[in-house]
Amino acid sequence: MTNARQAMSKNSTAGIHDEWLNYHHLHYFWRIAREGSLSRAARSLRLTHSTLSTQLKSLEDFLGAPLFERQGRRLALTPFGTDVASRSEEIFRAGREIVDLARGRGEGRRAELRVGALPALPKTVVCRLLEPALAVGSHRLGAMRHDSIERLVEDLVAGKLHLVLTDAPAPPSRSHKAFSHLLGESDVLLYGTASLARRWRKGFPSSLDGAPLLLPSAGTSLRRLVDRWLVDRGIRVEIEGEFEDAAMMRAFGLRGRGLFPVRAALQAELDDRDDVVRIGALRGLHERYYAVTVDRRVRHPAVAALIEAARENLVSKLG
Repeated sequence: MTNARQAMSKNSTAGIHDEWLNYHHLHYFWRIAREGSLSRAARSLRLTHSTLSTQLKSLEDFLGAPLFERQGRRLALTPFGTDVASRSEEIFRAGREIVDLARGRGEGRRAELRVGALPALPKTVVCRLLEPALAVGSHRLGAMRHDSIERLVEDLVAGKLHLVLTDAPAPPSRSHKAFSHLLGESDVLLYGTASLARRWRKGFPSSLDGAPLLLPSAGTSLRRLVDRWLVDRGIRVEIEGEFEDAAMMRAFGLRGRGLFPVRAALQAELDDRDDVVRIGALRGLHERYYAVTVDRRVRHPAVAALIEAARENLVSKLG
């Protein structure tokens, strides 16, 4: 009986150890996910393409599911691969912190928050949304990237970013999972110089027919909202400029090149100026703001603080 128990114990222990993850293989996978291709990861790791491919295959065989899939010439994460990449980022970040602690570099070191934001979002909105996050545990801004939502979400699921700030939910994808957390919404107002206001303010909004407008670039969330608002009211305008950057659009507006939309969350920045006048509110039009993460239940303390603060009172905090 004793021998039988010992044998069972030995087999049980062996089974447990058989399930230990090979962290070298996991590290290779994580680097491939971060680099976006086998070739770039192989160069950075100073390994041959075939060696890295073999190590990746070993990890997929052990886990019992594919981590990547081919999409044309691109290597895209599968939904399972997205989850593994997110957890791998946490594992290797913790590993770096342990080494820093052992080397005496961890004392007083501030945690990083890596953020992506759409170029169309006003920089003031982004800064004020981030204030509560950076106050948690004295986080510092480790990276601030502006790019398309598709590229930003790719970096997010690869572990390069902690969150993405956007004005629309992340587009659905078969290759990865990203969760859009609604932060709140803002009305949209129309502003212009005093001379333009005298011409187009009376009888607003029907007075806008034929008015010169400066608008966000086609395809952006705010542009779609404004276009729909105008169509619904049968208003035709003259588009004098289209801008990816909200600050540039405002700069041209302040020089009298056309009327321009402003989020109500930022109206305090313009209402005190003498060189610009509020034409009116685009009633029924609301722009929403989202924080996109790889977790349905947000675990990062700074990101959680940002979401909570924004939901409490988005407009008053931004304005």
